Amino acid sequence: MIIQLETTRQEILNTVNGIPEHLFNERENEQTWSVGQVLEHLHKTEVEITKAIKYMLTLPEQEPLPDQPLELTLNRSTKIMAPAAITPAIVVNKNDILQALSQSRNQLLQLIDSIPPEQDLTTRGFKHPVFPILSIKQWIEFVGYHEQRHLAQIFEIKQFITNESV
Repeated sequence: MIIQLETTRQEILNTVNGIPEHLFNERENEQTWSVGQVLEHLHKTEVEITKAIKYMLTLPEQEPLPDQPLELTLNRSTKIMAPAAITPAIVVNKNDILQALSQSRNQLLQLIDSIPPEQDLTTRGFKHPVFPILSIKQWIEFVGYHEQRHLAQIFEIKQFITNESV
């Protein structure tokens, strides 16, 4: 689970590394996001999920929750409007958002590391905007799927902005 999170995050960082600051906030049109906005959305999402996991850890255990088909997150043909709390600003500073992403990932990993290994992560859950209730285990997995979804978006944006700027 953690390896997948780290692998996807590293792919994102490698992909955005070569994007110069002057293209970081370029958008195809008013309805699309820039690379900077995608990264800010990922950061805000990770912060909110970390808060949700902290909250779930305070809940009483229940029967194990069934797994939801998280792989559906990768289907980008279904557009999903981001809730206000995780909607990005219009302009994002590249260095600031990369630092914020590093901090939010460290906070999530520290929280995961603090959970005793014998604790069943399927016995506590919280509502997801698209899926029914996800267990803590699936919320952690969702972070990776969510980032994979947006990695594909970043590739598309990068191709557009580099073709447009030539």
